[in-house]
Amino acid sequence: MKNIFRKGRLWLLLCVIPAIMLACHGDGKKNGNNKNGKDSGQVTTVVDVPALSTEAYVAGIISRRADIARQLPGIKAAAAADLYHALALYTDTALAAISGNETNWLDEYANYYSDEQKAVVPPAKAALRIKLLATAGIEPWNIGEGYTELRTEPAFYTGLFKSSLPADYNSFLQLQADEDTVLYSADAGLVISFNQVGKRVLNWEKFLDTYPGSIFTAAARELYAGYTLDYLFGEDNTPAFDRHEDLSSLYPENKQEYLSFVQQHGDTRTGTVVKRFLQQVSTGITYGELRHDIQNTIGILCSGEVSLAPVQPDFHAAAIEKLTAPVYDTVPSTIDIAEGASEKINRKLDSIMYFQQDGQLYCVAIFTNSGSSGGAPVSGWVDVWAFRKTADRWQTASYLLNAGGGGMYGNSGYFHKLVNMGAHTTGIVISGGITHMGSSVSWDDMIAFTGEELRLVMNIVTDDSYDGGTGNSKCRNCKWLLQPAAGRENYDLVIISGSCLRGNTPLKRILVPYSKSGYQVPEEFMDKGI
Repeated sequence: MKNIFRKGRLWLLLCVIPAIMLACHGDGKKNGNNKNGKDSGQVTTVVDVPALSTEAYVAGIISRRADIARQLPGIKAAAAADLYHALALYTDTALAAISGNETNWLDEYANYYSDEQKAVVPPAKAALRIKLLATAGIEPWNIGEGYTELRTEPAFYTGLFKSSLPADYNSFLQLQADEDTVLYSADAGLVISFNQVGKRVLNWEKFLDTYPGSIFTAAARELYAGYTLDYLFGEDNTPAFDRHEDLSSLYPENKQEYLSFVQQHGDTRTGTVVKRFLQQVSTGITYGELRHDIQNTIGILCSGEVSLAPVQPDFHAAAIEKLTAPVYDTVPSTIDIAEGASEKINRKLDSIMYFQQDGQLYCVAIFTNSGSSGGAPVSGWVDVWAFRKTADRWQTASYLLNAGGGGMYGNSGYFHKLVNMGAHTTGIVISGGITHMGSSVSWDDMIAFTGEELRLVMNIVTDDSYDGGTGNSKCRNCKWLLQPAAGRENYDLVIISGSCLRGNTPLKRILVPYSKSGYQVPEEFMDKGI
């Protein structure tokens, strides 16, 4: 199986797919825990698709598009959105299956290029297959490094739905259609100019500002962040710096591009990021520190992440370990594993962050814990500690052992980010995951810090896929974000479930309000399969 991630889109190229279950609903059953949520559409996010020929899938796409075209005149926008979701789900599934069916010529497509004709000249048999796919709006797309993927033509959705969809759908799909007319990057380098990348950044910023509650918000945030980093740092073979170890080696043409951007768009969020970039370049920090700083700045402006305070030289790793020692000296130093055996725990201070909350300076420290052998049983987790500074003295405010993360093979999980949960609450996001016996599962745990207390308020599976080796595949994908809730202290949780075959195809949007016990995530988004 070949997995290729291109700008937020995940394509699973499978040889045979008798059954594909997509997105966040593990079994398609209604769940009582969802009664507080709001569902943006009626389309099911589970589909059972038999192994069909390419001809059958092509016919299925053509017939569905024709049926939709007949229904669109005079249709309400919400109903058109349901039709879009159903078509997108079927088309993404068909693309994965067709890619497996057509792998013989698809793997060789890049080699069909003729220097003499300056074009791809496939042999007759492959040309017939390409012609067949074109009748369904599918085309081969060379993405560099010898890879070719099948995709829908840029106007596949916009040409069909035109202005029938809700405004945010129209805008999102049109932006993607415009971008997909040219190759963005190939062979680890940008194909378009830095100036054109900057224009894409502005387009996605405008989308996020115009449609903050869109079902496409999570996907748009990812695109915005990815394009912004590419704009400022480039890619491996088209870098913005001549030498990563020397930030003064920023190419003059890049510096001029960024100065021009600030002059024209300095009042935008991206303008703030670019200004920050130019300021930090001359401070003597390393390339890695600069990239981390810019990622944090993007997260603050775009995704509600917490603004980090500077490193506090009076409270370093040794001081943290001294404060935590009285607790760790009393807990077991081994972990029980299968069949009554145990093994030593490897504990490490992994991450330290400083931030302000309610006018008070705090520090959060993350300790990772894992079984020494890295065996198959569940053998890892993350501890979270919070410290406060009072009268020039640091003290323990709260701690939560086995707070989240974890996995198999000694995977402890890791710190992901700090997010604003409300005016007086900070969310500490820990990620974990397993890959075992064909299964691959990832999840996020969120620990709330409020009133100088740490407690777990959310657990959600973000990715769950299974490849049984026989061609059967199960795949679920969820994105989540927090948004302010009118009249309430803590933010609402927004869960966006989508097709895992294309990461930017959201299908449902569910709203989960905060309660005294945290976020009541529907059970279908919590099953880790372990």
